[in-house]
Amino acid sequence: MKLTLLSVALITAAMAFAFRLQLAASPWFWLTLGVPYLGLAALALRKLWDEGALWDVLSPRWGDFSLGFVTGGLLLLTSWGARAVLAPAPSTRLNWLRRIYHQVGDTDALQRSVVYTLGLLVIVICEELVWRSMVLDELTLRFGTRRAWPLCALCYGATALPTLFTLSDEKAGYNPLLLTAALGCGLVWSFLARLKGRLLPVVIAHGVFTYFSLVQFRWP
Repeated sequence: MKLTLLSVALITAAMAFAFRLQLAASPWFWLTLGVPYLGLAALALRKLWDEGALWDVLSPRWGDFSLGFVTGGLLLLTSWGARAVLAPAPSTRLNWLRRIYHQVGDTDALQRSVVYTLGLLVIVICEELVWRSMVLDELTLRFGTRRAWPLCALCYGATALPTLFTLSDEKAGYNPLLLTAALGCGLVWSFLARLKGRLLPVVIAHGVFTYFSLVQFRWP
């Protein structure tokens, strides 16, 4: 459980620091999230290499792209419905969504920038190596297959707890949007990783959901 506890502690701290208003729309926001994930992903890759499982986990298979794209698309549709319930347009709770976009910065610039787009993809890959490979495997050894994937999702969601406060709004109060997304998506991605036994479909699903959430869609 050492790697799981290390991942939860380190990423929770990174989330608490990165999502402060002082780092909104700055490169430091991305660096604060990216650097811890790079370090943990290196541990995950080393673990896969030592176990001789690197190729099995990362190798592409027929249908991976379709499965990942469809899963990411369905998550996007679900997120629209959840957003309409949690942060409807006439409500002050729409400020929760504005606060998230303010933290990320100019999404048009993100869409035009190859560097930012590649950086986003690297973070997505690192997240999956950490949570849906290293952490999921450790939890499976400890708790078994049936319990491991929901526990993995809970650990992933727990790292977003600081954003309840750092992304809060004076009028709308504590911001549950990122926490809700992390828990919901974490369940889907963890189940998909356990079902397929490899990461590429999950990386694609995660990438599709994150990229199009950030650069294609806006608040009303």
